[in-house]
Amino acid sequence: MSVEDLLIHFIYSEEDEQVRHNRQYFLPGEEMKGLVSLHLRTGVRTRGLTIHFLGMATVSWESPKKRKVYQASEIYMESAKPLLDIGYDSYVDLPSGLHQFGFRYQLPTNLPSTFNGVYGQVTYIAKVKLECEDERDTTITSEPFMVLRRPELSPEIYDEKTIKKSKFFVGLTTGKVKVECTIDKSAAIPGDNIAINAEVCNWTGKEISLIQASMILESHYFAEGHEIVFRQYLSKRDDVYDVNTFRGRRWRNVLLPVPPYLPDSSLEHCKIMTLRYVFQFKVRIEGKEDIALETPLYVGTHSSLTGNQGKDLLLGKMWQGMDTLEEERSRKSELPWYGGRSMYTESVNGDIFDLRN
Repeated sequence: MSVEDLLIHFIYSEEDEQVRHNRQYFLPGEEMKGLVSLHLRTGVRTRGLTIHFLGMATVSWESPKKRKVYQASEIYMESAKPLLDIGYDSYVDLPSGLHQFGFRYQLPTNLPSTFNGVYGQVTYIAKVKLECEDERDTTITSEPFMVLRRPELSPEIYDEKTIKKSKFFVGLTTGKVKVECTIDKSAAIPGDNIAINAEVCNWTGKEISLIQASMILESHYFAEGHEIVFRQYLSKRDDVYDVNTFRGRRWRNVLLPVPPYLPDSSLEHCKIMTLRYVFQFKVRIEGKEDIALETPLYVGTHSSLTGNQGKDLLLGKMWQGMDTLEEERSRKSELPWYGGRSMYTESVNGDIFDLRN
């Protein structure tokens, strides 16, 4: 084999030098730049070197009741550009050594964000083919790349949002649980944090064993006139401090991290999938139904009116290797779930107080 390596390198352009080194995705409508490196052990005779670009979405799931697989797909871009144009039915000799070929490609503006879901994906790939006279030297390599939309978020969702709920339990442990939670914004900026202040009061005879804040992704998939919905945890903060009867628990400015590489809310321009992000604050009471408060979160970039700068920074190993935990079902909606380990493991900043004082 004459070809030792055939590699694709993407060059991410950004005015801010610091952000450029961290950003690993392209924006819709942006000019994609890159370099193809070809390393030959010995010389080859080739009829061309071509790069192909493909962007598409696929959805597939099986219905256990009907024993049928529902499928759908969309193609957003399909294009090819010659990197070594030598004319029709001609050959050129390439000597041994390193050869590099730059490429540019104008991405369409109506591309949906890259997304990898349980029942569907939006994927983008660049593929390079070196076609040689000796078919044994013909080589194909491919490299995926990310496209993420970053719509500007409305200034209104930077206001504090308070959600609260009281629930009265009857029986041998009659009493009330009161839950109030405030988040500093409903804007889920990738790589940023959501600050949480909360108060949980327990007047029942049962123990509160878990207080949990989480960011949830709810994905909807459509195929052949049918729909399936899936929920998954993206980020969690668990407070396992037991709250006994006539006791309360406060959270003080607890930070819930937002993963860095999230698609935009609704997955704009994709017709066979849509996304919804949710902030959930949940209280687990021994032997009773959980109390869960939810409010929408919107993923995008900082509004120019806020004066803030989006981070979009890779948070190191915090987001690597999200292992699967036990599956659980929402009692309220009966949607399937899966989750990863709590991403933020340091203890929750809070305190216990006595309700009898």
